[in-house]
Amino acid sequence: MAYSLYHQIQRQQNLKSTLYDLYVEWNAQKILLLVAVMLLMVLNWSIEAGKWRLLLKGTEEFSLLRSLQSVLTGVAVSVITPNRIGEYMGRILYLKNVNKIQGITVTIIGSFAQLIITGFLGLSGLIYYISHIKQGNWLTILLISSVILCGSLTYFYFHLYKIIEWTKGIPFLRKIRIYLEIVKRFDQKQLLYILFLSLIRYIVYTVQFLLLLQVMMVFAPLVDLIFTIWLIFWAMAIVPTIAIAEIGVRGETALYFLLPLSANQLGIVSSSLMLWLINLIIPALIGCLFVYKMKIYEDD
Repeated sequence: MAYSLYHQIQRQQNLKSTLYDLYVEWNAQKILLLVAVMLLMVLNWSIEAGKWRLLLKGTEEFSLLRSLQSVLTGVAVSVITPNRIGEYMGRILYLKNVNKIQGITVTIIGSFAQLIITGFLGLSGLIYYISHIKQGNWLTILLISSVILCGSLTYFYFHLYKIIEWTKGIPFLRKIRIYLEIVKRFDQKQLLYILFLSLIRYIVYTVQFLLLLQVMMVFAPLVDLIFTIWLIFWAMAIVPTIAIAEIGVRGETALYFLLPLSANQLGIVSSSLMLWLINLIIPALIGCLFVYKMKIYEDD
């Protein structure tokens, strides 16, 4: 897929002039935009650390710093697993053994909340895209599927206790049922606050992509870009991938949806690559340092 992306960029009609423009227009303002994107990355993961700390409240007390270390360790483990499911295992390394299953449970609740926000804003992006930018049979199918999926996710998120009831009929889950009871701790107000934090993260992520598109000279009406970005995030959320090999899928997805708005293929792919590097790979490398540090302490 990465090879396909390379050839698509090579076939860009004005590739040389685009490269020249990027070189000529590179200035202090663009450097400041990149710095802003990096700072937003710190804000992004700090919000997630605060959300993780909130989810753990009543199970195990974490400082914000320890919570951030736990989250970044989860990111480090997640990059080599399909759809980042390894994130759960990475985070619970910091928990006491007796709390690990509860830690996985609350992590899933947090991921559920983030997926709901991604789904509903992605759905609004899809509706806008079909109405104003591009139509297609498969986009209509995606629209119908998204409505069903978002509705189902929201129902189960606000009826977590039903998950406990279902475990009664599953023999191998009966033994851990007591650990799953933690979901009953969250009332509607708390669940809404977790959704709010997830929304703030999502807005930060959107702003990052917008800034990177600006840096790479991908120009289009702001409203079109915002709704299309939301659609791209939703498409990426429902496509099974391994994070470390995600760049090809990200590039192809971004190209498909953004090309009707801008012919700057190099800028679109580069923006997607930088977003991936800044928000996933850099935090994962930092997380690896925490994993290494934990290993040293265990050896001692």
